[in-house]
Amino acid sequence: MKKIKYTSPELSEKAQKIITADKKVLFGASTRTREIPLVVDYAQGARVTDIDGKTYLDFGAGFGVVNTGHCHPDVIKAVYEQIERLIHISGSDFYYDSQIALAEKLIAITPGSFPKKVYFGNSGAEAVEATLKIARHFTRRPRMISFIGAFHGRTFAGMTMSGSKKIQRAHFSSLIPEVYHIPFPYCYRCIFNETYPHCIKKDIDSIPLIHCLSYLTDVIFERLIDPDDVSLILVEPIQGEGGYITPPKEFLPALRKIADKFDIVLAFDEIQCGLGRTGKWFACDHVSTTPDIILLAKAIASGFPISATVGKAELMDQEVDARAWRPGSHGSTFGGNPVICAAGVVSLRIIEKELMKNTAEVGSFIKQRLIEMMKKHTIIGEVRGLGLMIGIELVRDKKTKEYFPNEITENGKNIKEVITGECFKRGLIIYGAGISSLRILPPLVITKDDAEQALKIIDEVITYVERQLL
Repeated sequence: MKKIKYTSPELSEKAQKIITADKKVLFGASTRTREIPLVVDYAQGARVTDIDGKTYLDFGAGFGVVNTGHCHPDVIKAVYEQIERLIHISGSDFYYDSQIALAEKLIAITPGSFPKKVYFGNSGAEAVEATLKIARHFTRRPRMISFIGAFHGRTFAGMTMSGSKKIQRAHFSSLIPEVYHIPFPYCYRCIFNETYPHCIKKDIDSIPLIHCLSYLTDVIFERLIDPDDVSLILVEPIQGEGGYITPPKEFLPALRKIADKFDIVLAFDEIQCGLGRTGKWFACDHVSTTPDIILLAKAIASGFPISATVGKAELMDQEVDARAWRPGSHGSTFGGNPVICAAGVVSLRIIEKELMKNTAEVGSFIKQRLIEMMKKHTIIGEVRGLGLMIGIELVRDKKTKEYFPNEITENGKNIKEVITGECFKRGLIIYGAGISSLRILPPLVITKDDAEQALKIIDEVITYVERQLL
């Protein structure tokens, strides 16, 4: 394959000065979204303005954080009002109304009519840490199940449960023991060479079982581990970092049946796909499946750092069930901060009243347009997703589904870097995902006019790349 000519986005002297200062003082393991050298001045709604005054349409939303848009005025108002009353007192030890109000709202909107409790942390990775501790303490079982392609953070628990990129795990051994990764239903690239729905060959308690889950029941549980030793199954209802992969509708219901059969705690990581992102409160709502624990973060408070682990009360409160963790087993100094909780209450209200319907409508519009675009472009292999969580799979060959080489330019850039960089030059912020995918992840406030602008840029960039490949 011939190399594509590509030049990285140019930097102004002002931007270069800030980037140079950043490199001198900030840690060397920072990911830094390559080919998007964005030096931000301010942001509003679905647009970000850099220090040189150039404005970009944001189709990344701070990695799915600002669902209500940047700097929503109602969120700002709630924060100012709370700051005047109380900034911090530690929610693990003391009591205040904003923490209670946010917990009550999360209990109301999360799936399941059973009694629930909430643990607040500061990040998605902390929700993962809490979930592992809840499951192990309650079941007294050592083993856990996760999925290939999963991303659950970069703490020891997070990277142990993740299966997305080797760089996230390399040289940190030993990780948490007794974690087993099984295939996620990535139907476009099935590792078993099966074809959905023909891969459904059996059922579990009258629920259809896709082939990759029979690997769990027939191989892992028969040859490697006794399911009675498994405390937790942790899964993303839609894989995010792994490539924006939406599983078949039979997947989560079958997992629920498997977990119930063996008394295993089932936890859904909805850190990226939850809170209105798919056009419903949660991705699992699309298949009417209820977890024992649901993990939330990112969009809870419109950019303020907070996570929530929402689970069955029996798992999280010793007064409900003696097997649950005891007072002092877990906690957080900053989790449930009063200011952030106030922002969270308002953020959820905005999503519910103003944005859920818009997400479904604009998301459907974008997906349909991308499917039409796929028909005319040779390097778009698949378009998938729900609401405003849409993945675009990039391929060198549609028939063979061959990946692009790791380096497609003379200066060593990959296909995701070239496309995101060219989009950035044209005023669109868009991120890559997985090995060879792009993610459509805008704030939920975007309009069809915003979508038209973004789609025009994506179409133009892909056309530009394809012409060089001929």
